[in-house]
Amino acid sequence: MPKKPKKKIPITQRIQPTTAQFRHSRVETARLIRRFHILNKELAKCQSIPSSLATITRQNEIKKEMEDMGGIDWYQKASQLGQSNERGGNSSKWLIQTLKSECKQTLDNSTKPLQVLDVGAVAPDNYKLYSSWMKAKPIDLNPQHEDIQKQDFLKMVPPAEDKNRFDIVSLSLVINFVGDPRERVEIS
Repeated sequence: MPKKPKKKIPITQRIQPTTAQFRHSRVETARLIRRFHILNKELAKCQSIPSSLATITRQNEIKKEMEDMGGIDWYQKASQLGQSNERGGNSSKWLIQTLKSECKQTLDNSTKPLQVLDVGAVAPDNYKLYSSWMKAKPIDLNPQHEDIQKQDFLKMVPPAEDKNRFDIVSLSLVINFVGDPRERVEIS
């Protein structure tokens, strides 16, 4: 008699101890990222309303679920896999393509490299191939590489001098990650 196949429970509905092995499948990493975004937004919503026993309890439940999923580290691993070349690459491909097609004349007339602030950078070398005409500064809340500066974009002080300003700010999935709608508006 053949065994009944086990019904798979989506990652968004199960609790995984952080000692569990990280799953590399496209479906699992996408689910983890989506669920983490949902929980992050729900947490921000709870934190924006007056404290009560119910909201504090819900905040703790959300934080526990996020940690049980592997926390920010697993979210970052899933993001790294999501931007791998096997899965389509990172958003720098789109940005470069757009700049070359929509801003060709500006690029051709430029006398200095474009300054790019890569917010939420998962890899430090997303713009390495374009270093002759573009200089990128990668930042992230929880950097996974020593060449990515730990920095909260929302708390960053804008440069006072023109020479230190950025020509482009790349926010790949950053707006999705920010939980509070008011902070998302501040970014855009």
